[in-house]
Amino acid sequence: MENIIYHIWKNRLFPYSGLHTTSGEKLYVIDNGKSNGRKNIFYNAKIRIGKSTWVGNVVLHGKSSEWEQEIREDKSCINNVILHVTMENDCSTLRRHGEEIQQLCIGYPDSLKSDFHRTMEERSTNLSCARAVSQIETVRLHSILSRLLVERIEEKARAIEELHEKCAKRWEETLFKTLIKSFGFGIHTQEFAEFADIIDFQALGKHHDNSIQVEAIFFGQAGLLNEASIPYYYRDFATKNSYFNELKKEYTFLEKKFSLKSMDYRVWEKSNSAPHMRIARVAAIYHSRTFSMSSIANCDTIEELREIIATPLRGYWYNHTCFGGTETCGNYKMKERQTDVIIINAIAPLLYVYGKHRKKYTLCGKAEEYLHTLKCEENSIVRRWKEQGIKAECAADSQALLHLNKSYCSNRKCLECQFANIYIKSILKCL
Repeated sequence: MENIIYHIWKNRLFPYSGLHTTSGEKLYVIDNGKSNGRKNIFYNAKIRIGKSTWVGNVVLHGKSSEWEQEIREDKSCINNVILHVTMENDCSTLRRHGEEIQQLCIGYPDSLKSDFHRTMEERSTNLSCARAVSQIETVRLHSILSRLLVERIEEKARAIEELHEKCAKRWEETLFKTLIKSFGFGIHTQEFAEFADIIDFQALGKHHDNSIQVEAIFFGQAGLLNEASIPYYYRDFATKNSYFNELKKEYTFLEKKFSLKSMDYRVWEKSNSAPHMRIARVAAIYHSRTFSMSSIANCDTIEELREIIATPLRGYWYNHTCFGGTETCGNYKMKERQTDVIIINAIAPLLYVYGKHRKKYTLCGKAEEYLHTLKCEENSIVRRWKEQGIKAECAADSQALLHLNKSYCSNRKCLECQFANIYIKSILKCL
């Protein structure tokens, strides 16, 4: 309860007019003061009670009896206090040297109490703030979503900047590691992140013109050239296939030459979806030499970016989905939705960071423009917010809602959320 009253006082969520002390005198808050590390004290506040103006400290408690107990233990805690603010006035009048200490009881509506308890303590998936959120005017809603989007972009930017440092500030390596991570598509998110970390780009760079050696490094370091990684019903076909054996031979040579390390192939078994085609796609993009920081920076449209990302598969992967599998009709193309996910999660934030580093702020603007141009993502979180009154109109909106869920809702940081402010105001009838 003390956290709530601190939040209410700090953000002035109480009514601006019509306030009265518990003794019935009119109260107006001119300046609610500054917090100095202590959750229940605001210093140098300025208030008007009746016709008198006071400057001093404001003390906050969920219940007035809590401060009464503090006074008994340490009478100095009442020095320079001009107002005591509480949500429940459950004790007799507090006095200092016989003089009454003025109190403001904000009140604690049952609906706020029950909703806060359910959301914060029971960790309910039902968002109590949804009732207020659904009534927000469009302009204000977009303002909040824009702020959340900036937080989302900055969060991703920090991660990319850290990766850039790990890559010895090599932009092309940073680009491809970011690209590889985005190919997890929510199925192998952690696995592709680990794969991106383990890939040796110095080895790749020395053999980038040879597609077999590029693929050998990608599949070898993913652990997928280990015969045990192949399902038993495909294993015999794979081990007799010239392509698989050539990759394995090349990787054995390159592994010794560059002291390469491989992932444990078993990490890929957590999902029923095989990663082979996505890894083959990344290898094809790398070998094509059309995907670089300069090429994505020079793109002016979404269609140009999609074309670079959707590099066609050739050779073995033109008509196979895994090692040893039967031949298919071939010509697998990336779906537009998949390329857009990569633009949203990898290209846009990377372009934003690159623009900041090179002081080419038009690239930052282009990155944000892509998010406002692309369709919103489709997932359970976006659908839940739609059910509760917020419909994502574009990728920028869905990214904002994903950030809201991850950084605020899931961590129960309700009291730091703009939607919670609106909700509390609506409960306190202050809108």
